[in-house]
Parts: sequence; structure tokens; C-alpha cells
Amino acid sequence: MPDWLIATGLIGAVLFGLLSAFFPPLNAEIYALAAPVIFPDAWVLHVCAMTAGLVVGKMSHFVIADKGAEAYSRRREAKEAREAAEPRHPSGPIRGRLTRWSKAMIDVLDRPRLGPLVMLGSSAVGFPPLAVVTVAAGIKRVNMVLFFVVTTVGCLGRFIVTAWLVARGMSLGQ
Repeated sequence: MPDWLIATGLIGAVLFGLLSAFFPPLNAEIYALAAPVIFPDAWVLHVCAMTAGLVVGKMSHFVIADKGAEAYSRRREAKEAREAAEPRHPSGPIRGRLTRWSKAMIDVLDRPRLGPLVMLGSSAVGFPPLAVVTVAAGIKRVNMVLFFVVTTVGCLGRFIVTAWLVARGMSLGQ
């Protein structure tokens, strides 16, 4: 395969990862599935490049959430003050459970052992969704380096395993 095609593909991989961080229908797993088929000799490089783009995009979400945490706190306090003054309307049981689950997840993120496990699970398995965990970690002001490392390891592991399974399946089929 020509070097220029591999280089162009790497730039495309980074851009795909970056765009998938902002536009969920561009699913990063799809790229990991396609990389061994399109670039059979260099799929590891392409998956790493795509993961780098994805993590850079997620880091931008993290930073924005971190910077907006103070404004978020002020708005929430004002909302809670308004809600305390107004009569409460009953919410459904599903909404109540989701609210409790979201609060519990955010509360756990700043714990020294459970927080990184939630981040690793989110990036390696996809549950809870990485987009939600990213914003929640930014709001909780989790250590940025810790978030970056754990997210990179989890995402890279998930995408490398996915692409390896495709590459392995292709080699068994020949």
C-alpha cells in the first residue's frame, strides 16, 4: 500500500474520531470494524489515530464542562430555590430513577477508586455512555490527566480488540 494512502488514511482516522466525539451517528466502533478491511497492513495505526481523535474530542467536552461547572452550580441552586417555593408536580417513576442514577454516577466520579472504574467501564464497554461520563467528570472536576489516561486506555482497548477480531476473522477466512 502506498505511503501517501496510509498517511491520508491516518489523517482521516483522526478526523473521523474527532467528528464521532461530536456527532454520535459517526460511531467509532464502525471505524474499528472497517480499519482491518480497508488497511489490512496498518489497521493498528489507524485505530490508534481514530482513538486519538475521539479522545481529543471528549477532552474538549470535559474542559467545557469543567469551565461551566461554576455556572451550572449557580443555575442549579437558583432552580432548587424556585422549586422549593413552588408546589412540586409528581414526576414519573422512570424519570425519578434516572435522576437518582445520574446523581449517583456523578457522586462516584470523584472517588479515588470507584471514579476511575466508572470512567474505564464507560470507555471500554460503552456503559454508562461515555458522553454522559465525560460531562459529569468535567462538572465534578475530576483530575484531567486521570480522565485522559483512563479514557484513552479504555477506548483504545475496546477499539483494538474490535479491530483485532475482524482481522482475525479475515485471516481465518483465507
